[in-house]
Amino acid sequence: MTVNANSTRITLALFFLLVPSVGASPLALVQSSGYGPEVKSFLEYVKHEEVELEFQIKHNEISRKDYGRSKNRLEVHREAVLSRVKRTGEDFVPEYNVLAAPEVGDILPNGVDDLKGHRPGDVIDGKWKYVGTALRVEKFYIFERTGQD
Repeated sequence: MTVNANSTRITLALFFLLVPSVGASPLALVQSSGYGPEVKSFLEYVKHEEVELEFQIKHNEISRKDYGRSKNRLEVHREAVLSRVKRTGEDFVPEYNVLAAPEVGDILPNGVDDLKGHRPGDVIDGKWKYVGTALRVEKFYIFERTGQD
């Protein structure tokens, strides 16, 4: 799976956030109990993506490496959103981009080097708020689009 496919999936996530969840599975409802409709919709999206990944690996449509990276990326994304929800109490899912180190160059001209001297909360390149990092087998960098394109 390429970064472009993941970017497409993130775009689809935004679409699913705007469309009310219909017939949410009992598992998703249990996982998301106590959350508002936006967060519930996001959690349902993540669950659908996990099911899709399982299908792809089962049918040899993606490599084990791509499966692992994508699964870890979903976990980091979910944790970042839920952490924000716990911190703010808002039913809001920001437009996060979760990238492995080699992928950071897709949004920042010099990749990870552009993060030197920056801390979480800093806006980088005028477009991206650096949210932080997470370690899941490999290091993932979390960015939030600021809307200043």
